[in-house]
Amino acid sequence: MRVVLFDLDGTLLDSGPLYAECYLEAFTDVLDEPPTFEEMLARRPSSERLFLLEWYGEEVGDRIHRRMVEAYEAKAAHRLAGLFEGVEELLDALRGHEVRTGIVSGKSRRAYEATTRHVPLDGFDVVVLEDDVPAPKPDPGGIERALAQLGARPEETVYVGDTPWDAEAARRAGVAAASALWCRAEEERPRVASSLDEGVWPLHAPGDLLGRIR
Repeated sequence: MRVVLFDLDGTLLDSGPLYAECYLEAFTDVLDEPPTFEEMLARRPSSERLFLLEWYGEEVGDRIHRRMVEAYEAKAAHRLAGLFEGVEELLDALRGHEVRTGIVSGKSRRAYEATTRHVPLDGFDVVVLEDDVPAPKPDPGGIERALAQLGARPEETVYVGDTPWDAEAARRAGVAAASALWCRAEEERPRVASSLDEGVWPLHAPGDLLGRIR
């Protein structure tokens, strides 16, 4: 493999608790009857904004999203946990082997820019965000856009994510799929690994990817 594309949140970046806090704050501020975080997750969001528009309509969905991003910007400095352990070393190793790297994420550009003020995310050859694509994963458009910008072939590329929608987007784009199990509690990883679709690489730690692509 000569190209490795990554999902961001839950794959490279430990941002789940921050997002949960910010979405709940936004729901409470905008809605008379806010949903629980579990109800939000039941809608299987794979992007930051588009699922809100589908859920509440454009006007209310945009209000919720704006309020969520405002909370994210305000809290990121103190609540953003940073990169998962071993990710920085993985990225350094890939680049040392002249493997090109990129991000394909459902994160909005505004939240991404807030993140980069506190977490080093430089050095990627391409970054594709929610604002750059018409549909969220599992639509393969983000991965296909990254491949086009890099001039890369699907058969030389792997996409690393943490959800079934990431793996489905990889399959539909014709690239290899890998699952970042390191974002889960250690005792959960064997169960999740056993549930992966055939052909999806289970990665228990970031360094496992190096053995797969060599």
